[in-house]
Amino acid sequence: MNDALQPVSHPGVFAAGDIATVRDHPRPKSGVFAVRAGPPLEHNLRRALQDLPPVARQPQRHALALITTGDRHAIASRGDLALQGDWVWHWKNWIDRRFMRRYAIRG
Repeated sequence: MNDALQPVSHPGVFAAGDIATVRDHPRPKSGVFAVRAGPPLEHNLRRALQDLPPVARQPQRHALALITTGDRHAIASRGDLALQGDWVWHWKNWIDRRFMRRYAIRG
């Protein structure tokens, strides 16, 4: 992928998330990086529909990783720092639920 989230071989296609690795900015496959690619992806899709050139983006370098290990326990890591415990799971659960509420269908 190039910096505009397009495959180098197919400039009319866009991708983000786990299926996409930006050539000049490789990042781990992580929900944080996938979610953060959403707004620039939308922006470039809209530009493509208007026959405008895409805009390059540079993804963030680091992100907090929160991984559930089971039994309401989780590990948090960022850079050289790592923490673990039940409290990390509660923190992750709160973050995840807050994020999902943004996309809930309201009746």
